[in-house]
Amino acid sequence: MSEERLKVDELVVGAGLTGLVYANVAAAHGRRVAVVEKHTKPGGYATNFDRKRKFVFDCSLHKITGFGPRGNLQDALERAGLMQHIDFHYYDELTTFIIGERRIALPCDGERLVAALLQHFPHERAALARFMADVGSYGYQTYMLARVALGEHQLDMESFAESRRLARMTAFDYFKAVFSDRQLITLLCSLAINLGVEAMEADALYFLHFAYTFMLTRKAYVKGSSQYLSDTLARELERRGGTLLLGERLLGIETASGRVAGAHTRRRRFETDHIVFTGCPHHVVELLPPAVAVDDFQKKLDKLEFGLGAFIVYLGLSAPPAAIGMLQSDYLIADEAYLDGAAAGADCPLRYQRRPLSVSNYHALDASYGYVVQLEILEQQDDWLDLPREAYKEKKREIAEQVINRACRYFPQLRDAIEYMDISTPRTNKKYTNSGGGSSFGYKPVPKRNVSFLKSPPVDGIQFVGTWVNGAGYEPAMCLGFTAATLRHEKLRKLNEQNQQIQPRGHAEHGSTSGSDIRRTEEAAPVLAD
Repeated sequence: MSEERLKVDELVVGAGLTGLVYANVAAAHGRRVAVVEKHTKPGGYATNFDRKRKFVFDCSLHKITGFGPRGNLQDALERAGLMQHIDFHYYDELTTFIIGERRIALPCDGERLVAALLQHFPHERAALARFMADVGSYGYQTYMLARVALGEHQLDMESFAESRRLARMTAFDYFKAVFSDRQLITLLCSLAINLGVEAMEADALYFLHFAYTFMLTRKAYVKGSSQYLSDTLARELERRGGTLLLGERLLGIETASGRVAGAHTRRRRFETDHIVFTGCPHHVVELLPPAVAVDDFQKKLDKLEFGLGAFIVYLGLSAPPAAIGMLQSDYLIADEAYLDGAAAGADCPLRYQRRPLSVSNYHALDASYGYVVQLEILEQQDDWLDLPREAYKEKKREIAEQVINRACRYFPQLRDAIEYMDISTPRTNKKYTNSGGGSSFGYKPVPKRNVSFLKSPPVDGIQFVGTWVNGAGYEPAMCLGFTAATLRHEKLRKLNEQNQQIQPRGHAEHGSTSGSDIRRTEEAAPVLAD
């Protein structure tokens, strides 16, 4: 089979939300861009799968933060010309928190959420006021760093300097310093499931940043599962003249004189001087030529911890979830002894009983899913990646049974309604997304973590963009893609202006035209708002 040769300005590795948004913005600015993706679907974690022609399962949680006047995501999607192509629906309730016999419905907006917490924890009024003040100051300052990079926000340097203290302590230690009520501390710790890390490990500033988005910006979802979102971004990319290549795993990066000169898959060779890598940075080392010196870079990588993966039980029911008592779209089940196991952490053999359990009723969001419920708990790599096939299958069944039993304590009719079951583990994550350690959330956001060295890869022309660098979630993924592509366009624009000033009149720059030249038509690309 002959090898196809393509000349591109930008090669984006990974068609997750970061890569799709980056490529959309680059294509709209006139860049010749191609996206390569090893999976047969675009989206990364924002994908789905169906079973028995009646159940549609979303591969990841469904809440998307960052909308409304306080949200960065809505601003980014509008400026990228993408917002109008996606039909978002908005939540009214954040989740229903369950602990023991207590159920606490948490509204989406901050004011109503605090009122609900005060109703259940009136003795924590002063502490809640302090917490929300920290969310609105330290959390907000960190949230706005992307806008600072774009030159659109001025940091409060006094507040920002103080926030660094919070980055050196865990969220759990922060909660203990602020609150006294064990159930309220457990509730806040449980929310960290959305970060892919336990509160006993996550740095407090990272949590406050997340709390700002989760409590003070508007939350949305898309009908048709997250695959609808990814497919929409993919279609718009191709309309803008970009190229999306699915089922294409990058096999190597080519270099010349210390910088990127190209890359190749099994079927294609790309001539390019810029690669945007949206996956796990550990994999870049494997793709570089043996002659490239990577020892110092590898040592720094080795100091980073892979984040947790997820253990998900996908359930197709024979009856609507509402018929078995699941009236809301989201529940978060906590164990009353969760804080007691804080010291033992991930090694605790009772972690499947202790860690927060998310129950997502997708049927309540979109009836087209079918009678679908998903149970999710955070899980480390453990021995999942190395187990022999039969032992792996047995462990999946054993853990799934524990998780289902736990959900049945609160929804006792669940088991009898199960018609179909599938299970995802860190090994599944590794297989379909090539994530380091089977992580669903990138590197673990522990105190004093340093990822700044990722701005200086071992070869010029490689750029790391995405949640592996800056944190997990649909909002960060898309915002990071927008910000990185916008900053690169501005940099190239300034370089072009400088070159035009020093070039003799009448001189034109010509590039190689070998191979297929991926071009975009001017009429296909929207104009980005300033």
